[in-house]
Amino acid sequence: MTALGWVLFLVGTLVASAAGARIPPSWGVFGVGALGAVVGAFLLRREMAKAGSAGSGTHGSIKDLADLRAALDAVDESIQGTLRTADDDALKAGIETTLLEQVVPVVEARLLLSSAHGVEAYARVFTPMAACERCLNRAWSALVDGHPAESRAQASAARYHLAEAIRAWPAR
Repeated sequence: MTALGWVLFLVGTLVASAAGARIPPSWGVFGVGALGAVVGAFLLRREMAKAGSAGSGTHGSIKDLADLRAALDAVDESIQGTLRTADDDALKAGIETTLLEQVVPVVEARLLLSSAHGVEAYARVFTPMAACERCLNRAWSALVDGHPAESRAQASAARYHLAEAIRAWPAR
């Protein structure tokens, strides 16, 4: 079905573009091409939604929205635990573990949210989540560069952005 969706979308777009570029435009052919592109886009969107809600196991332990929401809380707990460490090497290890074992699966499973609640809910949650991820990357980088105080400040900022993401989680 995905291949059919791509074919309809691409051929429809090309036909509509070619028909619309003629002088005078061939409106009938343009309409058929545009309709093909719209049907193809609809099929592709439906296939992507099915793939996103199927929970194919590519997101680690995140199989559904409840797991995704719990994973956000787990990221927060991991950052809190990491910030409690006094040792810079433990701080670096904690940030690396948080990024690789918890943030990456959340980011990989992000389409579960957009499939279930739409693009607006996805943007409200994953815009601050992206800021959280950037702050954690900055925290790691600052620590590697020998600036533990800046690293802790960035990890704290990551918690702030993560709290925004959790607060934006859709109620339904």
